[in-house]
Amino acid sequence: MKLQIDVGKRIQQIRKALNLTQEEFGNSLGTSKASLSEVENGKYKAGIEILEKMVTKYNVNLHFVITGEGEMFNPPTASAYARAVKFAVNLEDVRDFLYHFERSSILQYFILTQYKTRMMAGGDIIEKEIKAKESDQSEEKEEES
Repeated sequence: MKLQIDVGKRIQQIRKALNLTQEEFGNSLGTSKASLSEVENGKYKAGIEILEKMVTKYNVNLHFVITGEGEMFNPPTASAYARAVKFAVNLEDVRDFLYHFERSSILQYFILTQYKTRMMAGGDIIEKEIKAKESDQSEEKEEES
């Protein structure tokens, strides 16, 4: 019962941190103000649907909700996950990739190294395009003179 009350209080903390009323927060989570109030007061357990919507809509750290440990909200990579899900063609592949990416420092290092390498290579291309544009502009100025 104590865990249930603690979870409810943390959900209330999250709602207040988001500056939402019980009605606004409840509606966004697909529940009523009365039900949310009972969850916040520890009378009822928060359902998995409510917890999932809190995570996806508000980037809430589920570990914080359950244990009270860690940050209240997930870091930006989690919100990037939510945006990626909206635009992804194959959601399961994206979920699988992000699941492993967030949990593997080796994968993060590899992908970020590849990204940096490509950006550095792309920098040469960009510099060449800038020089070409500048030379075209200087040729145009000479023709005008």
